Amino acid sequence: MPTIELGELAAGSRPGPVEPDRTGPRRAGRHRSVRPGLLAALLVGVLGTVAAGSPFPRPWPEAAVPAWLGSIVHADRDWMFVVDPERSRRGGPELAAYRLPAAEPGWRVTLPAGDVGSLQLVGEHLLLARYPEPLLGRVARLTVLDVSDGAVAWEREADLMVVGSGGDLVLWAAAEDWRPGAENRPGTLEVVDPASGAVRWSLPVPAGALPSFDVSAADPRAPVRASTLVLALPSGRVEVRDLGTGAVVRTVQMPPPSAGLRTNWRAAVAAGLFVVYEESAVTAYGLPGLDRRWSVPAQPGVERGPFACGADLCSLRSQHGVRVWDALTGRTRWSDERWTGIWAVGEALVAAEVAGAGETEALFVLDPATGRVLADLGAWGLFTPHGSRFLGVRYGADRRTWVVEFDPATWRSRLVTVLSGVSGDCGLTATALHCRRLDASIGVWRLPG
Repeated sequence: MPTIELGELAAGSRPGPVEPDRTGPRRAGRHRSVRPGLLAALLVGVLGTVAAGSPFPRPWPEAAVPAWLGSIVHADRDWMFVVDPERSRRGGPELAAYRLPAAEPGWRVTLPAGDVGSLQLVGEHLLLARYPEPLLGRVARLTVLDVSDGAVAWEREADLMVVGSGGDLVLWAAAEDWRPGAENRPGTLEVVDPASGAVRWSLPVPAGALPSFDVSAADPRAPVRASTLVLALPSGRVEVRDLGTGAVVRTVQMPPPSAGLRTNWRAAVAAGLFVVYEESAVTAYGLPGLDRRWSVPAQPGVERGPFACGADLCSLRSQHGVRVWDALTGRTRWSDERWTGIWAVGEALVAAEVAGAGETEALFVLDPATGRVLADLGAWGLFTPHGSRFLGVRYGADRRTWVVEFDPATWRSRLVTVLSGVSGDCGLTATALHCRRLDASIGVWRLPG
């Protein structure tokens, strides 16, 4: 198993927690994992080299964005947005925009009173989901701003579900008689123009219906996109619709969900399949034809999934352990009780393991076909694709943060910079790395190249 070179890391640095949104074979040879004693020896050697006159890599150019505790930060493409719920004196949260990678101030607006739940950049528009009365549990107030100057383009009550492959927004509008807290709510699915809010087409959805989408995002920083809607109705009728036009592509009558309190009927699109989860079985249908591909026994109380995991399907067991399914047949490709989590990061299949009580998760690259460990990456506060490589960020106990680049051809690592005064919450765009600083401001570092 290959060893990730961590000898460049400073003494006292400790792995930070892996963020929930975590998103190649190693060169042949005999290698051993880095053990604590060996790692300590390597650190002593590196520090000795630094003391002798070999410096760490040159720091990246840095800029600072003012922010406060409780601020919401969202960076995407050429923009960073900071929402401060406390700074405005006019009753609502303040939204400030900065151009990346230099973090130049762009525009600043005051929003109506209410909690800001999320921000998303879609094309040339910024979407804000706000909750004017969060305790009432109502749907969001969706506010759409022009990203160039912060002017409000339109707003309305709706929840954003996905973004269509053509850039349209897929919204959910609750029915007028819907009551907060009610499950399987009725409503209307609407596909709208992001620039004007004009409805391109709409579809009434009855209570108990389950809409799902063929979501895909090759770039984990890009908005989730979809081109197909699969709507499962309470009667058992399933419709496949083109999201761009609303046209029905295929309909099939399936057995309706069984009645009773023990019903565990769900449905989702995963790995190019329409997957139906029932009390004791998982059944997969091909898309768009809805032809039955396979059905296998399942135990929902013991195992969660399967869900999309790269080109295959994965599931998690309630205690610990994972299983990888062959999407073509439904057969178990391999399973392993060692892992506490598994997901696809770019083209890599990554699993997590908790080293012990109170320890953070260590990441491992696996062979999707066999589950064999290809590389031990260690623990990272951020691990994400960057161009043809991967970038890892580790937060040190000495308030220094280590930024390391991984080559997926060999999974060797290279220290690219060391940052100081960082408290955590790092993120990456195509041109900049941003992290929360000790004073709650946002440090922005221009990526080289």
